[in-house]
Amino acid sequence: MNTFLSLSGLQRVLKRRLLLILAVFICGTLLALMVAITRPSVYEATALIQIEAPKITTNLASGGTVTTSNNRLKLIKQKLMSRDSVLAIVDKFDLFSDDPTVSESTKVGLLRDSVLLSDLVDPTQAWRPDVQPSGLSITVRMSDAQQAADIANEFLSQVLVEGKKRSESRATQTLTFFEAEEEHVGAEIETLSLEFARFKEQNAASLPTNIAAQRERLAQLKESQLEIETRFVGLETDTARLRTEERQRQSEVLTQQLSLVESRIAEIEKALSDAPEVERLYNVMDRELAQLQSRYEATTQRRTEAAMAQQLERQDQVERFEVLETALVPEFAVSSGKTKLVMAGAIASMMAGIGIAVMFELLSPVLRTSEHVQRELSVRPVVIIPTLKKPRSGFRQRLGLIVATVLSVAIFPLTVKDRIVDLISSAT
Repeated sequence: MNTFLSLSGLQRVLKRRLLLILAVFICGTLLALMVAITRPSVYEATALIQIEAPKITTNLASGGTVTTSNNRLKLIKQKLMSRDSVLAIVDKFDLFSDDPTVSESTKVGLLRDSVLLSDLVDPTQAWRPDVQPSGLSITVRMSDAQQAADIANEFLSQVLVEGKKRSESRATQTLTFFEAEEEHVGAEIETLSLEFARFKEQNAASLPTNIAAQRERLAQLKESQLEIETRFVGLETDTARLRTEERQRQSEVLTQQLSLVESRIAEIEKALSDAPEVERLYNVMDRELAQLQSRYEATTQRRTEAAMAQQLERQDQVERFEVLETALVPEFAVSSGKTKLVMAGAIASMMAGIGIAVMFELLSPVLRTSEHVQRELSVRPVVIIPTLKKPRSGFRQRLGLIVATVLSVAIFPLTVKDRIVDLISSAT
């Protein structure tokens, strides 16, 4: 390891392993060149959608329901990325048809990986969990530039159609629901009103509003009963002035009057005794009718709001999606440049060659110089025998290196000649 402690020692190591370093460098560079040639280009196309605020600021735009932009976008994205929707786009643009062995599930996964739907939010409000997006970004990455733009625009049009359809469907369904609810509540009110009227008719004498009058009539009837009884007693005692027939006739009249008064008193007393139960049922039915009336009024108001919301939806006055930018055909690939890839491969190959040379040097710890011997053994060499080389050995080594390099560079690109031409054209 002490061989690398000095710059001169490192230079000697690199010089000794120059052939190995060059071989690794050439092979690595050719491999990077082949990877760059065979690597397909990736093009990215982006379309933007903006969420326009309602032109008319009113609570009627919701149609009686609360649906935030965030939830609305989530539902639309789930619809677009569903299996059936993705397969429809795959079939429409004939995607991934180069390999007939690719299954439909694989095609769905490949397209889902190539499409990114991102909400556009204010960066200063991104930390909030309830932040509402201001738009939607649709990014598509494909190996064909025109195909990437077409697919992005297809997703763009589907978002617009789905958003419009969902808004109209929500407004229509809301209006239909409140119309049916209004009709249902109205029928319940009609039925209960008829039942309540019959109940009041049948229990008129015991109604809370008639109790005071009934008590007054009862007092009057009792006075009449007392008067008739008094007259009856007087008739029985006054037998001298009246004949028998006259007394009998008056007695029958008084008896009939007393019987009538007593029957009326009994009816009123029964009505008064039933008054508490009648009052309880009266209050229950009156309360139910009041609740139905309140429910009917609220339903009518919501139905009016839903009708207004539907009208605003038809006139595009509510929150809607607008095209901010359509996807254009990208002019340049977004993947790493092939020239940069070849350069990176060449640099990595050079570093790998140097690393392999250093590793081989560490695996063969030979004392090559007098300085090395003195550092390792603390003994200064007395005699140094120089390396004796044949006159033409150096030339042969250089010649072999040149021949190997020329053959590697000349033979390998012949198999990828057309791809090299594509690389040069794409780099220019």
